[in-house]
Amino acid sequence: MLAAVLAAGPVLAQAPDPATADRRLHELEDQLKRSRAEHEEIKRKARAITDELGQIRTDMVNAARAAQESEEILSELETQLEDLKSLEGDKGETLRRRSQQMTGVLTALQRLAWRPTEALLAQPQTPADTVRSAILLRAAVPQIERSAQDLKGEIDMMARVRADIVQQKKRIATTAARLEGEHNRLKDLWLRKSSLQTATLAESDAAEQRLRNLASEAEDLRDLLTRLEEERKRREAEAAAKVAAEKAAREAEIKAQKAAREAELAAQKAAREAELAAQRAEKERKVREMAAAQTAREAELAAQKTAKEAEIMAQKAARDVEKAAREVAASRTASTGRSFSQGQGQMPFPARGRIITRYGQTNDVGVVNKGLEIATRKGAQVIAPFDGQVAFAGPFRGYGLLLIIEHSEGYHTLLAGMARIDATVGQRLTSGEPVGIMAQDEAKPMLYVELRRNGQPVNPLPWLTAQKRKVSG
Repeated sequence: MLAAVLAAGPVLAQAPDPATADRRLHELEDQLKRSRAEHEEIKRKARAITDELGQIRTDMVNAARAAQESEEILSELETQLEDLKSLEGDKGETLRRRSQQMTGVLTALQRLAWRPTEALLAQPQTPADTVRSAILLRAAVPQIERSAQDLKGEIDMMARVRADIVQQKKRIATTAARLEGEHNRLKDLWLRKSSLQTATLAESDAAEQRLRNLASEAEDLRDLLTRLEEERKRREAEAAAKVAAEKAAREAEIKAQKAAREAELAAQKAAREAELAAQRAEKERKVREMAAAQTAREAELAAQKTAKEAEIMAQKAARDVEKAAREVAASRTASTGRSFSQGQGQMPFPARGRIITRYGQTNDVGVVNKGLEIATRKGAQVIAPFDGQVAFAGPFRGYGLLLIIEHSEGYHTLLAGMARIDATVGQRLTSGEPVGIMAQDEAKPMLYVELRRNGQPVNPLPWLTAQKRKVSG
């Protein structure tokens, strides 16, 4: 221990005053206590924010589900509108043909009505032909009346179809407005979630860093004070031994001078007394050395005890910091704990739409497809099919914007073709949570879905639950 202190002599010579260092140590210990209390408060806030984030996540899942249902209803309404427009075209063509027929018949009747009966008798034809013409005209009148009634019915039906088209357009506008509202609510929820996560992580990291800095500085100061105290006691022991030796030497010299001044006969007695005094001084020196050694030993034991206590406190502080970090990390990365295989056949489709290309099909250039292609609506909502953690989110060559979700048991979900990704790397996701939006300006937005296990593509269809609308790919 003494050799270590002597070796650290140049460093100690530049060290601060022990009183100042001790005062600083007390201040650090007080700050450490306050920081621990603040950290406990931050952990409490973190738990509260975690609960709030869980509620926000549930709201986001519900909002995403509502948005997808609105998209599906809107698609059905648009399909019905197309059917009504087609029916309107058919009815219009039928009315046009009937109108042409009725126009010809009515024109002929008008011409006959304008001719008097005498003119008919004067026509150059036989009486039988004249009677036959009258019979035919009389038989045609009821048929013309029925055709007129049918034409009136067709006109009324045409008016009802046009009214249905107007109402269908109103329903489409209402549904589209509701869909826009769901998208806006999703956006607000996402911004709020991101803000809460950023604030929580920043405050927790800052608290952990303060605890580590204070614990490190307190440990350094305790070590410095221990070495300064050992050095002080060593210097005091050396100074005391030196003073005692000098005092004994001075006393011996005085006695020797006194003996020299005395008579020759007293010289031997003085010499003897001086020798006895030297023996006593030697004995006293040994006693003082033993006392100094005992003092040094006690100082060393006290220093060891102080160092041990400091080490225990530092270890406790480190454990507290590590425990707090684990708790924050656990709250940050909390998940449902479900295994991926439990969700087989129950996972929702990432987006609502029509399956264009299936797994295993060969495309136009002879390449076998490794996933699914789903034709979606413009601005359609994209969700996570199962619980997991975001492993990648961003542009990737050949894929555009690519989102990779890591699940348990070596499974990964790849989603590509989105115009916007609403997830960040490291973020935990639950099944149904919104992760992105399809393009608004593309003619036919297409979402690519791929499922891999241990890096090898597998067919995702057996894992996804059946949609309400069956479509062919």
